Amino acid sequence: MPYVEELEIPYSLKETDETPLDQELEVEAELPEKISCYQGVFYNYFSIGMDAQVAYGFHHLRNEKPYLAQGPISNKLIYSGYSCKQGWFFTPCSSDPGLRSLKNILRIYAKKVNSSKWEQIPVPSSVRSIVALNLPSYGSGRNPWGNLTQEYLEKRGFVEARADDGVLEVFGFKQGWHASMVMVELIPAKHITQASAIRFELRGGEWTEAYMQMDGEPWKKPMNKEFSTFVEIKRVPHQSVLVRGE
Repeated sequence: MPYVEELEIPYSLKETDETPLDQELEVEAELPEKISCYQGVFYNYFSIGMDAQVAYGFHHLRNEKPYLAQGPISNKLIYSGYSCKQGWFFTPCSSDPGLRSLKNILRIYAKKVNSSKWEQIPVPSSVRSIVALNLPSYGSGRNPWGNLTQEYLEKRGFVEARADDGVLEVFGFKQGWHASMVMVELIPAKHITQASAIRFELRGGEWTEAYMQMDGEPWKKPMNKEFSTFVEIKRVPHQSVLVRGE
């Protein structure tokens, strides 16, 4: 990403001198002379968009005024208030450039299942939040990907989502009402792709900042129209842990 002197980042990200981008995918734009690179690990999900923006607002209010968030009920009321304030529920996407589809600032590239080549994935114009899910569980045990039929899986080129398959499920939320119906499992989220590796490219314009979160840790990323910010997600080796029961 372009160099930013004071960038708030979550504890799960650490600055590094390495450039971890996969060189198999060429970068169209010219890179700035000085860039900032970060590496980290998430276990559950990474998201970009309105959900992260609401989480960011709630997170900062809770830190600044902890007396307001004293229990589950007050937390939910504050969170709901932020959702409405940020336009997650009541503001149409066309009313303000800051609330339009992520398609305006985002490109998605993916290495699909059993493929070693990067492929650009269309960003649906309706989505305002995109999630890369590592586990078939999100938001206190919900399954936004859904239990899909074999016929649908074959039609979309998907495989059954599992926790140990090394595959990310990438889906979108259109707005708050859609997300609410997904979270009570009345409907599935907007399916975008399944992949063994994902690259997000974000570039500003009318948008001057983007919001992201990893496993519930949100942050704000300044953007400009001259340089892109890249987020690359890939599987890392892990070790199994055996716990002896008494």
